[in-house]
Amino acid sequence: MKPISPTRKRLTIALTLIILATLGLFAVVQHRLLVDLPRPDELYDYTSAPSTKIYDRHGTLLYEITDPHQGLHTPLELDEVPDSCIQATIATEDSSFYRNPGVDAWAIVRALYINFKGGEVLSGGSTITQQLARNLLLSPEERTEISLTRKLREAILAWRLARTYSKDEILTLYLNETYYGNLAYGIEAASRTYFGKHAAELDLAECALLAGLPQSPATYNPLEDLAAAKARQSVVLDLMAKAQFLSADQADSARREKLGFAAVPFPIEAPHFVMYVRGQLERRYGLEAIYRQGLEVYTTLDLDMQNTAQRFAQLHLAELAEQKDGEAPRVVRNAAVVVLDPRSGEVLAMLGSPDYFDPRIDGAVNATTALRQPGSSIKPITYAAAFDPAIAEAHGYKPLTAASMMVDVRTAFVTKEGQPYVPENYDRIWRGPVLLRQSLASSYNLIAVKVLDYVGLDAMTGLARAMGITTFDNKDFGLALTLGGGEVRLLELTAAYGAFANGGRRVEPVTISRITDHAGQVLYETPKTLNPGPAVMDARTAYLITDILSDNYARRSTFGAGSPLRLDRPAAAKTGTTQDWRDNWTVGYTPEMVVGVWVGNADNEPMRHVSGVTGAAPIWRDVTQQLLKTHPAREFPQPPGLIEATVCAINGLLPVERGSGVRGQEPGARSQGPANSRQPTADSRQPTADNLPSPISNPQPPISNLPSSASPNSSFITHYSSFPTSCPHTLTEQFIPGTEPHAVDTWHQAIAIDRRTGLRAGPGCSPEVVTLRTYTRYPAEAAEWAIKQGVPQPPEQYSPLCPAGETETNVEVEGASGEGGLVFVSPDQGTVLRLVPNIPLDKQKIRIQVRPVNGVTVSDVALLINGQPLAPGYETLWQMEPGRYTFEAVGVDP
Repeated sequence: MKPISPTRKRLTIALTLIILATLGLFAVVQHRLLVDLPRPDELYDYTSAPSTKIYDRHGTLLYEITDPHQGLHTPLELDEVPDSCIQATIATEDSSFYRNPGVDAWAIVRALYINFKGGEVLSGGSTITQQLARNLLLSPEERTEISLTRKLREAILAWRLARTYSKDEILTLYLNETYYGNLAYGIEAASRTYFGKHAAELDLAECALLAGLPQSPATYNPLEDLAAAKARQSVVLDLMAKAQFLSADQADSARREKLGFAAVPFPIEAPHFVMYVRGQLERRYGLEAIYRQGLEVYTTLDLDMQNTAQRFAQLHLAELAEQKDGEAPRVVRNAAVVVLDPRSGEVLAMLGSPDYFDPRIDGAVNATTALRQPGSSIKPITYAAAFDPAIAEAHGYKPLTAASMMVDVRTAFVTKEGQPYVPENYDRIWRGPVLLRQSLASSYNLIAVKVLDYVGLDAMTGLARAMGITTFDNKDFGLALTLGGGEVRLLELTAAYGAFANGGRRVEPVTISRITDHAGQVLYETPKTLNPGPAVMDARTAYLITDILSDNYARRSTFGAGSPLRLDRPAAAKTGTTQDWRDNWTVGYTPEMVVGVWVGNADNEPMRHVSGVTGAAPIWRDVTQQLLKTHPAREFPQPPGLIEATVCAINGLLPVERGSGVRGQEPGARSQGPANSRQPTADSRQPTADNLPSPISNPQPPISNLPSSASPNSSFITHYSSFPTSCPHTLTEQFIPGTEPHAVDTWHQAIAIDRRTGLRAGPGCSPEVVTLRTYTRYPAEAAEWAIKQGVPQPPEQYSPLCPAGETETNVEVEGASGEGGLVFVSPDQGTVLRLVPNIPLDKQKIRIQVRPVNGVTVSDVALLINGQPLAPGYETLWQMEPGRYTFEAVGVDP
């Protein structure tokens, strides 16, 4: 025999080792893949496990989540399931179901490739048979494992199942065992849970919606997020059309179908809240933990508070449903309530509807998480963006204040599409000049749009997102957003208001306080300390918004003095009503509680003349007062760093004394109005008024009786045709330092009138026939409004008995500005003075005066005229000369 060469011998040994290694590796792989692999005939065997229990904050059982195969689970035969449901399931989950061997070969190859490349193996692309094998035969631990081994074991099981059972048997099992959310296993339980009917009664639109749920039941839950569920339904309908199960027209018709939701009664407390918590558990721990670990879930809900909210919601809805003789029905069936603690974010009550099990009102829909238009209840966020100094600086505008004035007259804005947009007030009344305090408190629409136009959409939506509103991400929003043009969730809006109550810090809703397993081991626990959240606005901004929303005086022009928004304790609140009466809201708070209420119809049917103050506000009032009846009334804590100043009630400018400029009053004393108000006060020399001043002229005594202090030079003022005078009504307002007004009121002008003719008195009139009358000169934007309101206008003509004369000359002040810490007291920018003939020039002088801002010490002060030195110091008398002049003040700020 020819001897084997050493090389061949080595090759033979190497080949033998390779074969043995391959066989060994195959044996190991086979062992790993097949060891303990369940048999297909075990598919119908299930074992029970400890149930998960959900409790309220005091340990009261709300709901026990039973084993899904012993609870909400009603198996059907395949011929009892509508064809539309079968087709929707196949098109969505496994379009080649009746053709494949139970395994998606390409998905396995893809998993092998990703594993070889060192990437992450994902579970996508599983066939219906693979899903059934994974969910019913693999252990809870293995079915959630992301690995190649699990993927291969799942494929082997699916391949075996396909050889053990027919396709119809597998599909029947899938439709009976798949989880559809809200404790429903199988198509029959899902149909009863969502639509209150048997599966055999489902139509195409309903089948398409249910078929889209198994991929992510919590995400597409139609009872909590109908928009997401409808979007998923649309995807399913497209897949059905692609698979030629239906036409494009049939798909479009199903999309447009209005769905009605119902639920079959079962033992449960606070069902909307329980379902919300259950969704959180599912997302956090997965389904198996809920059904196999016997979780004990302690929530933040107070069942007594929940029942109180439900009782008052049902009571007031019943009152709204009552029809008086001759009245049309109000068409209002639904309400939702959220109660939370702004200091911790704990949700104390969540009422998604008055009756979860009432199909007539779509009671199973959770209106606290549904998307609805908020109406005017979103306005406080717009105003907060306008008031906050940091937000203003970040977006390049000067912060507004509660005393900032805007003119409420018909105004046209231009949309992004170039179309005119003319917002109207709720009552379609224009109010002329309005301070922002009254505008927000009384919910004037036009001013809110002007404020948003001033700050910009980015500033407002950025703050809204920071406060917890997750739905303001649409770049196509316009100015109508501040009137409720976007959509929000009641839960999020209530939490956002919590930031106002919480000193400007975000409030994140908390529903679960502690979770343990069946052995008592703590799996999760919310920190016991209060949750301050990140600061989303200046604490002073939050307080100013609170102060306005709790100002019963400022809102009475719209709501009256005794509206449901006024409680027996300090409370801030804002209503909202959509233009088409589909939604109305009231969200309000005290230092210890935030309550949000929505009233409307779950199917979006318009109500009839039910506003936020008549629909939602009574529920808000009664719930808030009942829940706090054992709590002492508390004032809202005022943060440090606010100052007070007296301003004119009509325009927010600093009041003046006749001829001497700013009234010498430092921030301090508050007006003596009702609690939580900024009621205007009257000048001691004018008649008092209980309401905001009417723009009427005020007769003054004859000019000869005026005291010499009326001006720097009484002989000059005697022949002065007009001069600024004190505004008749003032109020005390709060400001963040640096935002307080510096401009002096020039609207109110005292004009010399010839009493014999009612016309202007010229220099020839004797003092005995001259009287001073105060007129309000409105800015150009409000001039037409003032005339329509019948506001007396100053006469333009001079009395023929003492005409002005032809030699009078104007002295015009084009500008008056101070550097750094200086502000002009007199004269005002734009002042026009008239030289009077026959009066010596040295008698015709005016005072030029500046003052430091906020008590700042300024040294080396000098006054300039047209850029040239005029006089050192804070004030001087300047002899007038014809011409145009600009006054300046300079100094050194140490």
